[in-house]
Amino acid sequence: MNENTTVKSTTIRDLVIPLKILISPLKTFSQLAQKPSLKGLLSLSALILVVTAAAQYASATKIDLKINEQRTSFVITDAFGGWFATRLASTALGILLYWLVFASGLALISKIFGGKETSWRVLLVVLAYLLSVFIILYAVRAVIYLVLPSLYFNELSYWPPNPENETDWNFALNLIDQSWGPLAVYQFDVVFAFVVLAWLGVLGAVAVKVLREVSWERATAVSAIGIIFTFLVWRLP
Repeated sequence: MNENTTVKSTTIRDLVIPLKILISPLKTFSQLAQKPSLKGLLSLSALILVVTAAAQYASATKIDLKINEQRTSFVITDAFGGWFATRLASTALGILLYWLVFASGLALISKIFGGKETSWRVLLVVLAYLLSVFIILYAVRAVIYLVLPSLYFNELSYWPPNPENETDWNFALNLIDQSWGPLAVYQFDVVFAFVVLAWLGVLGAVAVKVLREVSWERATAVSAIGIIFTFLVWRLP
């Protein structure tokens, strides 16, 4: 009974690691450096999928099209399922690639700066938890979309518009810009993306500090270079 309780307690602790990274990064990264946890990565992956799916669905609920001369919500059309699956997959892949560029940069640059040698397995497992910031980013984006007013694309009967069709594409972009652009809550998305980028940089510095056992100055320099490089390649998350 005691062994089962201990196992359950350990499993729960592992599963909440992604959230602990955001609250207490130094302590949590130190623990991970000693004992990397793969279980926590499962909950991290699940949480990212849930919040990105929520954000995509919330955005879709704000899209109304003109079908059979009637205003129709995009989420009840036949095309929604395919769009949602494709959008979710591309967003998840984008997050993974964004992390891969940053994490690889941290691993390689920190090696140049010197410090404690750490196995690639430990590096990749620990640095994977940097993805935790995306849980907050997409959770906030889901809320932002829910607050925004619906858009009626009265010249479109399908979504998304084809970029090769300049008329439909420009109509959609102009409507979004005119309806959402002036709203503070919509502008906050860009501001918060910069906050998340900075947050990612801070977590990166903490991870390098713990893994390489270097000074804060070196760890910060490594993370700053990694963030700048990632931003130049992918822009904002």
